[in-house]
Amino acid sequence: MYVAALMLKECGEEYSTRYLIDATPDIRYQIGGGMLDGVFLSHGHLGHTAGLPFFGRESMDTDNLSVYCTADMKEYIMNNEPFKLLAERGHIRLHETRDGERIKIISKSKSESKFESGSGSGSGSGSVEFRQVAHRCLNTDTVSFMIRGSKRTLYYLSDIDEWTENALDNVRAADIAIVDGTFYNRDEIDRYDEVPHPCIKKTIELTEDFETDIKFTHLNHTNPALREDSQERREIQNRGFQVVKTGMEITL
Repeated sequence: MYVAALMLKECGEEYSTRYLIDATPDIRYQIGGGMLDGVFLSHGHLGHTAGLPFFGRESMDTDNLSVYCTADMKEYIMNNEPFKLLAERGHIRLHETRDGERIKIISKSKSESKFESGSGSGSGSGSVEFRQVAHRCLNTDTVSFMIRGSKRTLYYLSDIDEWTENALDNVRAADIAIVDGTFYNRDEIDRYDEVPHPCIKKTIELTEDFETDIKFTHLNHTNPALREDSQERREIQNRGFQVVKTGMEITL
């Protein structure tokens, strides 16, 4: 089980466009040794940024790899080592984004892209839109992502303190949603109020009548739903939800 991240790719071929959402401590496993076209960062918590140093001279030695983030996140990177060194040495190039801004992802393939139709030489493209959410502002603000393909839309929300109407509207608007499943219930840890996340049980109650295909990610090690043979996992599945698995692929 690896730390939560999402790979956006056009196809399984070597030339495929590949973007990573969040640079986790498990990044070397999650990118599978291949190169990347860019990275989207959701926020500054360690589990979502600790993989950035792998782009440095001692590892992948990337050249101006595009990193898309908020102004808060950019400031955090430029004022803290070892992240600052990556930008100063030209391993990464930071692109400051705003809430609601949509970033186009252009296909490398000459064949029909799995992403939505875009402009430019008949190539296909997808898009990733930044959607700000409420999460503990430790170091930076937090965003979620609305990802559009040629046929379907996926909403990715790995971290949130509690459900808001705006966040629920984002889930409702997508065909598929991968959302924060950190805890199954509040009783898993004795300091829940210090690290709040919407519990899976509560999320199911709030969204069970949505038409969206909802899957849970970012499960804490205390979450009993991590075990495939657990009663909690069976309850999730019986209610029409899923827990994401390493290597799961979803075509958009």
